[in-house]
Amino acid sequence: MIVHALLIMLLQANWSPPSRQMPAMPLHSELNGGWRTDCAPWFAGLGEDLSEVRLTIEGGRGQPSLARFANGPRTVETWSDRNGDGRADMIEIDDANGARSLMLIDSDFDGRADLLRRYSEGAVQQEQRF
Repeated sequence: MIVHALLIMLLQANWSPPSRQMPAMPLHSELNGGWRTDCAPWFAGLGEDLSEVRLTIEGGRGQPSLARFANGPRTVETWSDRNGDGRADMIEIDDANGARSLMLIDSDFDGRADLLRRYSEGAVQQEQRF
């Protein structure tokens, strides 16, 4: 378990988004696992076995506002759609201990990421603007 946690932390330290274009929020119809195909690039390099990751969605039946991806009791990623356009505006990635390690933000809601924050021990360690 400790080795796995260290591996995840190392991989997350080098993670970068697969695209600046923010992903579409998964839909309720994808809860049975259909999300894995479209969302897989956003988990690449994080050391997670996607077959073990489960999705829960919050928000209306038509357009989810929050998607939580968890491996057992541990949240791996949380996607938020704060303006209701169907795209994630913020992706939060947690480390193996459940602490925030990365946050990708589309702060102007144009569909493209413009800020990547890396965290260490709960504090922003680095900010990268795009």
